[in-house]
Amino acid sequence: MNVELWVPSPRLLNRSVKFLRFSKMMANGRWAVVDVSVDGICGVEQEGSSTSYTTGCRLLPSGCLLEDMSGGYCKVAWVVHAEYDETTVPFLFRPFLQSGQALGACRWLRSLQKQCEYMTVVRSSHVLPSSSSSAIAISTLGVGRRSVLELAGRMMASFYAAVSGAVTVPATSSVDEWRVVGSGSGAERVEAAVRLAVWNCADIMPGEPSVTVLSATTTVWLPGTPPLRVFEYLCDLQRRGEWDTLVDAGEVQELGSVPTSPHLHGNNAVSVLQPTTVVTDETDSSKVLILQETSTDVACSLVVYSLIEESLMRGIMDGRERSNIFVLPSGFAILPDGHGKAAHADHTAANSSSSSAPIDGHNNNAGSLVTVAFQTLLPGNLSGNLDNTGAFEDARLQLCHAITKIKAAVGASTIIPA
Repeated sequence: MNVELWVPSPRLLNRSVKFLRFSKMMANGRWAVVDVSVDGICGVEQEGSSTSYTTGCRLLPSGCLLEDMSGGYCKVAWVVHAEYDETTVPFLFRPFLQSGQALGACRWLRSLQKQCEYMTVVRSSHVLPSSSSSAIAISTLGVGRRSVLELAGRMMASFYAAVSGAVTVPATSSVDEWRVVGSGSGAERVEAAVRLAVWNCADIMPGEPSVTVLSATTTVWLPGTPPLRVFEYLCDLQRRGEWDTLVDAGEVQELGSVPTSPHLHGNNAVSVLQPTTVVTDETDSSKVLILQETSTDVACSLVVYSLIEESLMRGIMDGRERSNIFVLPSGFAILPDGHGKAAHADHTAANSSSSSAPIDGHNNNAGSLVTVAFQTLLPGNLSGNLDNTGAFEDARLQLCHAITKIKAAVGASTIIPA
């Protein structure tokens, strides 16, 4: 098998792994799935790779043991034993990878648990309660819920491709300058590197239309600020206008919500939001809704959203199949920085019923690695002339505005470019 392991940040190289998988029933109701690399030396780029954006990683014998516990339950024990070239990892990300939260067993257990919860929601005819008392149900029939979840799934795949995928036209610049209070006296100047890419959407996401997209992403470190604090701020609809310039400081209401992990505490849901105002040249502000997915676990918290024409979105909510809707997501990926108690609580995370438990440390040194992504459409004939269109300037201001608002809202003392 050949796979690429992604972590949602443009600063981390993708890990290419080629391995053999051996599966066997060990006894009645017990199975083992074991992976082991057949690669060469750790850190050597895979043979035949068409891009230098990937880097090697070796799996020593790793895998999982599955045991049928009856009653619809399964016991899973997971082991990851791997090696990689740490010189390819930026310094600020090394504690995160060393903690196992990036590509370790706790991440795969959480991913498995969330996927099982998700499939239960998709197949169920029961309408789960929304986190908002004012929200209406997204179709009491399963077809409406499935259509919304499928569209959200496409949106998330596009977001991961924009943040972590290999880009065809990469470039590096800097976000607008802003002043932050450093650990010393006075103020210090901070510049965060932004990855700017222009691509044809059909080239990176098969099945999507052939449109030119500008994608700008950056990652910053907020030391001492737990990821849950950042996530909760971004999920607060009453404060959304602070950081989202598209809604121009207006109110945002939840029209409908589908919890995707009913047994995991925290805001794991797909929601449809209605802003009172939308600032964009491409859409009528009175006819636009926001599709948003939020999820949180020990390894990563996500807030991803996309503007969609209201008539199309309501058609999906009502269960009318619409497979040709284009989504262009922006959003945030919040990673633990690997410091503090969070880095040593993986066993607690795997056994806890709360996905946010290991990252809710207010009395330790846990910090956050926050990736911000902003995407917009470009006219095809202007894709090579960003300076003249002003598109890069707009993206730069969007990123700068969101980061400074987050810093102020969560009480972060400083911002450090990753």
